[in-house]
Amino acid sequence: MKRIPIEPSFAAWRRTARTLLRQGVEPGQIEWIESDRAAAPEQKGLDVAVGDVAIVHGVRSPAAIGTGADSGTIDTSNMSGPSSTAAAVPAIPRELLAWLKTAGCFRAPDRWALLYRVLWRWTRGERNVLDLNDADGALLNQRIRDVEHETDDLLTLTLFRRRDPSMGPPEFVGWYEPHHDVLERAAARFAPRMGASTWTLITPHGAAFWNGMLLRIGQPLPDEAEYAAQVSVSDQVPDQVSAQASAASAMTGEAITSEPTEALWLAYYASAFNAAPSPVPLRYWRTPPAGPPLPAHLARARSRLGAQSAPITVPDTPPVEYSALTPPLLEPRGPLATCRRCALWRNATHAVAGAGAADAAIMVVGEQPGEHEDRQGEPFTGPAGQLLDTVLARAGVERAALYLTYAVKHYKWELIDQQRVHRTPARREVEACQYWLERELTRIAPRVVVTLGATALKALTGAHTNLSEYLGQTIFHGGRLVVPTYHPAYALRTADARLRADIEATIVTAFSRAAQLANG
Repeated sequence: MKRIPIEPSFAAWRRTARTLLRQGVEPGQIEWIESDRAAAPEQKGLDVAVGDVAIVHGVRSPAAIGTGADSGTIDTSNMSGPSSTAAAVPAIPRELLAWLKTAGCFRAPDRWALLYRVLWRWTRGERNVLDLNDADGALLNQRIRDVEHETDDLLTLTLFRRRDPSMGPPEFVGWYEPHHDVLERAAARFAPRMGASTWTLITPHGAAFWNGMLLRIGQPLPDEAEYAAQVSVSDQVPDQVSAQASAASAMTGEAITSEPTEALWLAYYASAFNAAPSPVPLRYWRTPPAGPPLPAHLARARSRLGAQSAPITVPDTPPVEYSALTPPLLEPRGPLATCRRCALWRNATHAVAGAGAADAAIMVVGEQPGEHEDRQGEPFTGPAGQLLDTVLARAGVERAALYLTYAVKHYKWELIDQQRVHRTPARREVEACQYWLERELTRIAPRVVVTLGATALKALTGAHTNLSEYLGQTIFHGGRLVVPTYHPAYALRTADARLRADIEATIVTAFSRAAQLANG
């Protein structure tokens, strides 16, 4: 048995796994040992470009920035494979690496063993290792879904508290306690949303700091709480105010907390991030893309300005590249009820087809059926549908004149505490249902399409579009006018009364705009 010490990061595991594959070491011969000390303590900072966001990994000490997320060592002195000659490692598809990286965020004792076992079997020609009927494939898929779900939760549930500007950066402080290592995944998606505003997102296992141009991912030391306690909090962090005072002054979407832990973390990371960092190449210092510079409230203010008179043209979606992992989808041979283009049909009660006027000028596309729709087989019959009726009445639009459908026709859910809980469809599942959506668009030929939520918008315009960037605007794509807005279910999930009212007003504005376009 080979005991392999590894820093708990995908980059460290990937380098180690490559060495093991070349040496022909089988999964059963390896015991993976996670160790925060596996990396050399004096390594220099590492800049990693993720899309338009530059990320600096690692805070190993208050005075130095290390490579926490991309370093690791492997002791190969006592390791021998079946042959002294290193074997060539087959090319690994990017899609498989992306899946493994996502599953690597799942915090479990056997996470690196599972990844290596899947990789080993795949390189040995066992393509069924990725099937849901395979034990390893099913476990990998479940962990990917859990990580994606928690990333979505972190993005939607994290609340930021605004600090007194006189205190200096960061302007916003957020706190979240994820079960898995999703900080980097979520922080890279937070950065474009927050624009030039500085913020810190803190978790028990690390923190992210955005200075308007550069994203730093910090990993804590085991004794950092003691270090933070030694820092003079009063000199660096504003005094904690009462919950009532915070609630009165905080904006919707900002954290309200009186936990002393926040002060300790902020003090520690203020010291760590203010230390002299390693030089950053000029190419990483870019102006963030255009978009709402602050969360929630500015996006709502932007949408209240009303839709633009001139539609924005969105480029065509590039063709899907298929591989051995994603073979081309088979053409259906029967009606929607017999569709097997993805696995969602296995757990759904009904495939919910669109319904409404055959000559509707406006088509409404939601994400997927909910619990009520799945049982009844009709679109928008549950609580979200009831709120949609209220919104339509306010906008002066009759539901009978619309055609209502979904981007995904089967209900995706998982069982939590004996209850079926909604889960966001994966991109592959949206692609599978594209066939049925295109048939509806061709048959109905609407002049305007209203998309409810991000999934529906991406199904109509492509994976490169973000709902927050196009709220309050009109998109011209594929010869159609698309009006994006929130899904009514988003308002139902919102506890804050003011925010819920703003969301509903945004949806009303979108339908009013769609009616004007359809009549014009």
